[in-house]
Amino acid sequence: MWFNNNIAEADSGTEKIAKRQSNAIILTGIAIAVLFKQVVGPYLIFKGAPPLFRLLVSDVLMWVTIALLYLYAVKVEGREFFIWKDKPRTFWFYIAAIAVLFVAGSCCLFISTIPERLGYHDNYTMMRYWRTVLKGDMPMLVFTCITAGFTEELQMRAFILPRLYMLLKPPYFPIVVSALIFSFLHLGYGSLGECIFTFGFGVVCALFYRKYQNIQILIIFHFLYDLIVFLS
Repeated sequence: MWFNNNIAEADSGTEKIAKRQSNAIILTGIAIAVLFKQVVGPYLIFKGAPPLFRLLVSDVLMWVTIALLYLYAVKVEGREFFIWKDKPRTFWFYIAAIAVLFVAGSCCLFISTIPERLGYHDNYTMMRYWRTVLKGDMPMLVFTCITAGFTEELQMRAFILPRLYMLLKPPYFPIVVSALIFSFLHLGYGSLGECIFTFGFGVVCALFYRKYQNIQILIIFHFLYDLIVFLS
């Protein structure tokens, strides 16, 4: 009996160590997803660089991040990039889902303006600056919106969100955490309204992906939403 108990305790200890190692690997992947561009970017974008060059480097780094995450998932985690397999949907489901997502996005935009409506003087200087820059170069505008649609959805929803569900127990906690990360990645705009909006946008997209598990719809919606925002 004593011998069997020791074996059971040893097995339990081994399982706990393996679990901690697995969690550490998942957390490292999430850290790469969040920090790679933030750390590498400043070394590649020299002071006084033209705005379009800075934007191009930023876009390229987003694609490089996705490539790194794919390699990390396959080589280090030992699993596929997509933990949640995409579920096929009908054409009309695509149309209806994108329309509903646009409504939800508009609600997030309205909520983000509440502090300003209450008298807070928000800073939209950076947002207006990049909108002006991109309006002057349509190919770059389209490429940037495509990049945001593809890479941010693959990064935040396809890669980070399912892995947060592997780490966190409460069912909606991963959605909130992923939305906070998404908002954090947009702090560079220096706007409270933008942080509120991106948090709401992150919640909406995470809820959709959790329920319907179709990343293609989110990519199309994200691309179209950004395109309309920059053209407006």
